[in-house]
Amino acid sequence: MNKSVLVVGSIVVVASLFYFGKRSGEELSLPECELTKVAETPVFFFTDDSIDEHRLQEYIDYSNLVLSNSCVPLKRTLAGVSNIDTGEFKGNEVGKLHQQLLKQMTPNDHEKLKQTDSYYVLVLPSSHEFTEDGTVGTAHVNFSRRFLILSSDSDVHVLEHELGHLAWAWHNDTPDYWLKGGLLPEFHKHIRSYARGALCGDAGTVMTYAENQLPIYSSPDIKYYDKACGNEKSANNARLMREFAASLLSAEDDFKE
Repeated sequence: MNKSVLVVGSIVVVASLFYFGKRSGEELSLPECELTKVAETPVFFFTDDSIDEHRLQEYIDYSNLVLSNSCVPLKRTLAGVSNIDTGEFKGNEVGKLHQQLLKQMTPNDHEKLKQTDSYYVLVLPSSHEFTEDGTVGTAHVNFSRRFLILSSDSDVHVLEHELGHLAWAWHNDTPDYWLKGGLLPEFHKHIRSYARGALCGDAGTVMTYAENQLPIYSSPDIKYYDKACGNEKSANNARLMREFAASLLSAEDDFKE
C-alpha cells in the first residue's frame, strides 16, 4: 500500500472508530447480524521500539471493528509482541525480509507460530528502505498465507487490508486477468469475481486506496449516505470473508471430531 494515499491523521482515525463504528445511522447504515460462532485468528508482531503495544492493539481493534460491521465471524487477537533488532534487516523483498526474521526468532517464537489460523507481522520502522517507494504494508499470497509486513507509521486500517489479501480479498480495481497473471496456478481456484473492494460516494471500503476509509468490507447490504458500498456481482468482500471464516470454523470442527 502507498503511503501518499493512506496516511491519515491520528485524530481522524480516532474519530472514525467512534463515528463510523455505530451499528446504524444516516451516514453509515449497517446490516443487523448475530454472530453466534466466531473463529479467532491470533496475530503475532515482531518489531522494535518504533511502535508500542498500545498502537498494535489499535490495529487489532480496528480490524475487529471492520469484521463486526461487515457481519464476518472472525476475531483478531493480539497474541504476542516480540522485540527484534530491525537494524539487521536489509532490502525490501518479502522473501528476504522473512528469512531475516526467521533468523532472529527464538525457539519459543517458532513454537507459538504453530498455532492454528495464526498470522505473524513484521513491523519495520518508517525509516527502513522497505518504505522508500511509499509502501506501508504488503502481503504476498504466493509466498505465505500467514505473513505480512507493515511500516510503523501505517494507518490502523492497513493491517486488516493486508489480512484481507491473505484471505483472497482484493482492491476495487483489480481485474481477474491481473490476478491470474500474478498468482500461482494452484491459487487460481481462490479467485472470486465478487471479491473486490468498493467506492461509495467520497469514501471506500477497507480494501480500497480511498483517503476516506470506512471500517467495512464491501457489501451491497451496507450503505454510506444511502449509496451502496458494494454489489452482489463484483464487490462483496464481506461475503468472501464470511466464506473464509466458515472454512476456518469447519476445519476446527473437523479437528475436534
